[in-house]
Amino acid sequence: MKKNIKRILFLAVLALGFNSCETTELEILESPNVLRPDQADVDFFLNSMQISASTFFEQITEEGMEVTRILHQAGPTYDNGYGPAQLDAPYTTAYAGILADNRAMAPLAEELGLFTHIAIGQIIEAYTIATMVDYLGDVPYSEAILGLENENPNLDSGQAVYDEMFALLDSAIANLNATSTGEPAVDLYYDGDTDNWIRFANTLKIKLFLQTRLVNATASTTGINEILASGNYIVSADQDFQFQYSSVDANPDSRHPIFSRNFDNGVTDYQSNSFMDVLLNGKSAPDPRIRYYFYRNRSNASTDPNALPCITETAPAHYPAGTVFCVAGQGYNGRDHHDNDGIPPDEADRTDWGVYPIGARFDDNSFDGTNDRTVGAQGAGISPIMLSSYVDFMLAEAALELGTTGDARTYLEAGLTKSFAKVMNFRPDLTDAALAPTALDVQDYIDEVLGNYDTAADDDERLEIIVQEYFIALYGNGIEAYNTYRRTGKPENLQPSLLANPGVYIRSFLYPSVLVDRNSNVDQKANQASPVFWDTNPEGFVD
Repeated sequence: MKKNIKRILFLAVLALGFNSCETTELEILESPNVLRPDQADVDFFLNSMQISASTFFEQITEEGMEVTRILHQAGPTYDNGYGPAQLDAPYTTAYAGILADNRAMAPLAEELGLFTHIAIGQIIEAYTIATMVDYLGDVPYSEAILGLENENPNLDSGQAVYDEMFALLDSAIANLNATSTGEPAVDLYYDGDTDNWIRFANTLKIKLFLQTRLVNATASTTGINEILASGNYIVSADQDFQFQYSSVDANPDSRHPIFSRNFDNGVTDYQSNSFMDVLLNGKSAPDPRIRYYFYRNRSNASTDPNALPCITETAPAHYPAGTVFCVAGQGYNGRDHHDNDGIPPDEADRTDWGVYPIGARFDDNSFDGTNDRTVGAQGAGISPIMLSSYVDFMLAEAALELGTTGDARTYLEAGLTKSFAKVMNFRPDLTDAALAPTALDVQDYIDEVLGNYDTAADDDERLEIIVQEYFIALYGNGIEAYNTYRRTGKPENLQPSLLANPGVYIRSFLYPSVLVDRNSNVDQKANQASPVFWDTNPEGFVD
């Protein structure tokens, strides 16, 4: 009995002791299993941001391709097409990933004098947050990533955020010109070439200046001309800002995400009939890039209405004469804009992604219907974030619309030439030489485009030609396509929706659920018709 009493008293004292410790010394608010920012490696932060930049791009670029008909968009209306959760992933990557990492890295890098690290983080942040403005409009920025200090950041105007991005890019250029105590251990984009990072920063400024030309033409003209005078922007393919994937499919899977989605367990995507028709039938001969962009699984359209129900239907009455419907022809089988039908037994009939840019295969007329991870480049593709060809098309628009330095026709020709070179030199080892386009094919195409430009009635027709060719070069990049379409209202020949009244065009996307549901200071938009601050384009949009 005495032993039991002593044991009870001992346990009581022990419990009191534990309780005392628990309320004083053991009140740990930080997990001992997680590194604090001041314990972290600066290179690890930067590596994370570089990976997140490509992840962000791929998470948000397809929506831009879909609403501009470069890819098929389901529907059957714009409101049905995308809900509030559509951009949850890129928003999370932007804020919880890139912005949070950069906020944690910057003071550590500054203390160590690692100015190149700081600059790269600033450039990636500027690209990411500017894209958030382009898709959403007003977004949190000045009050973002403050933790418990402000759990409900207010929205900043898109104009204010753009101003901050210009300043951030200027700061990045200054940091790249400073003497750093060390360079990044890994540079996934430019392999340690800081000059190319400066070129990319200046190119982003050109992009932002062009983006805002409708609201501040004078500043846009001056800003672009200053960068052109410096010559310090992306002008050649070796300066392209792109992310390179590999064919490694495990630990970790490093393939292009679109490849893995379409070639691991069967094709999931439909190509756009509208876009394929432009490449197949838009000129006197098919576009030389068509075999690189697409792989056909058959040489013609299916005659089975179970596999291709639209072959028993006629084009909607509201379609303009000559508009492609159901199939583009010659085995280029996709879907029309806002076709929301279920999935029929058509996997062996659909046109697949090609070798460029996702690393699948060149169309060699084999029509074999094989859709597995062993085809082509096995996913060793690229994310074409900002290419030299894109820059020339942007400068062609700027020269035509703003009168900036240079000749619009010359820029147009350069953009075409660089685009063909980029695409046709992409994995030449996988190209069938007998079917690959020749230099004469390319020159004939360029001559036809320039001939049309020379005979255009006015600058509006010339801009239509510039933007149409830019769109073709943008396969794989919906961000620039979506921005350009809203800024110019072109191309004007986009395929209409299958419904005569699909709702208003998406001038900006709904706020992500992860923002609205967790932030009491942010209300959801009434609809997707609200333009972003730089979109004052009076042009009508094809519904």
